Amino acid sequence: MMGKILFFIWVVIIPLQIFAQQDPDQCFDTAIHTILLYPEGRPRDIPVIGLNDPTALNISFDDFSFKYQNYFYSIELVDDQWQPIPMSPFDYTKGFSQNKINDFKVSSIAVQQYYHYQFSIPNQNCAPTKAGNYILKVFKDGNPSSIVFTRRFYVVNSLIGVFSSVQEPFDGAISRTHQKIQLSLDVKQIPYFQPDQLKVLVFQNHRFNDAKMVTEPSFIRGNQVEYNSERDLIFPGGKEARWLDLQSLRLRSDRVQQIDQSEPLTKIIVKPDLSRSTTPYFTFNDLNGAFIISNSESLQSEFQNDYANVVFTFVPKNGIPYMGEKLYLIGDLTQNKLSSFAQMQFNASKGYYEKTLLLKQGYYSYQYLLRDAKDPQPSQDFMETEGDHWETENTYTILVYYTAPGARYPMIAGFSTINSSRNW
Repeated sequence: MMGKILFFIWVVIIPLQIFAQQDPDQCFDTAIHTILLYPEGRPRDIPVIGLNDPTALNISFDDFSFKYQNYFYSIELVDDQWQPIPMSPFDYTKGFSQNKINDFKVSSIAVQQYYHYQFSIPNQNCAPTKAGNYILKVFKDGNPSSIVFTRRFYVVNSLIGVFSSVQEPFDGAISRTHQKIQLSLDVKQIPYFQPDQLKVLVFQNHRFNDAKMVTEPSFIRGNQVEYNSERDLIFPGGKEARWLDLQSLRLRSDRVQQIDQSEPLTKIIVKPDLSRSTTPYFTFNDLNGAFIISNSESLQSEFQNDYANVVFTFVPKNGIPYMGEKLYLIGDLTQNKLSSFAQMQFNASKGYYEKTLLLKQGYYSYQYLLRDAKDPQPSQDFMETEGDHWETENTYTILVYYTAPGARYPMIAGFSTINSSRNW
C-alpha cells in the first residue's frame, strides 16, 4: 500500500509542482520541431473541442534525433490561470493517466531526417471528462518527469450561449484603428446565477499572451449578461498578415529572394520587409498568423516535407533601430511569444533587423510587433511596423469560465469565435 501511495505522489503531485507558474506551451528538447495541435480537419484553428464531442484533436511533432523513442502522453486539468488543481487524473480522465504514442513514420526523402509522431485525443484510452483548460504533456519512457513538451487545449461544456459582434469604438482617437468586442451571454441554464461566477477571456487570432479577461459585466437583464465597456475589450486592428510560401524549396515563390543549397540544409533568404504603417490599407485573404504544413510537389507532407533555415529581415526607417523597443517576429511560427526565440536582432553594419528560423515546408503568415523594452504590456504594437486599421480582418476567440458554488476550478461553459469582417 505504501508503494502505491508513493507512486501516486510521483505520478500526480510532482508533475503538478513542476508546471506551477509556467507557460502551458513549452518545449524542453531541442530535437523536437513543428509541434501541431488542432481540431481534426481544421489546422488553422485553436485546439478547442466540446465535451463528449466526436471531433478529435490531432497532435503531431517531428523528432530530429532520428531514432525511435518511447514517447508517452498525459493530460492535466488546470484552472483559468493555467495553475494546477488538487485533483487526481482519474477525476477528469476516462481511461489511463499515461498513454503510449504508437503511430510514427520515418522521413523518407527529406535531407533533414526525422521521426514523425502523431496521435489524437479523445480516444478509447484517454478522454477528458470535465470542461476546462488542459495541458497536454509528452514525455519519454513512461517517466512523467522526463517532459519533452507541453501544449494547451480547451474542452467546452456549452451551458452558456455566447452572442458577439465586432464594432467600431466610440472613442474618436481609436475609432479608425481599433476594434471593440461586444458580448451578450445567455445564462438561463446556470442555476442561482451570480455575476462574480463568470470570467470572460477574449484574444485576437492566436495571440494568447495578449488575451483580455473581464470579470465585471456592464449590464444584467434577466438571463442576459452584457459586456459593452469602452475600455475592456478593445484591440488594435493591425493589418492583414504578411505571407511566405515555402511549399517548394527549389522554386522561388513571390516572397523569396534567394535559395542557397550550398549547405546540407537549404537556406531561404526572404525579401526584406519594410514598415507598412503609411501604406494604404487593402484587404486580401490571409491566415491571421497561422501556417499550414504542405508542399507543391504532391508529397506526403507529414513525413516527406523537408526543413530549411529561413532568414527574415526587417529594414527600419533610415536603417536606425527602434530606441527603447524590441522588435518581434510574431505568428504561429514563433507561437506569438515575446521571447528570445521571436526577437529580431539589429545588425548595425547592415542597418536592418534579422532572424533565422528553422521551418518545415508549408505556407506561413506573420507580422512584426514592437514592445517597449521596459514595459512589455500591449500598447501600439503594430502602429510603427504594420499600421492599425479598423477594417482589418481578424478572428476573435471568446471563452467563458464559470465557477459553480463549491467547485474546485472554473469550467469553460461558453465558447465562440467571431470574424471582424463577417461578424460571425
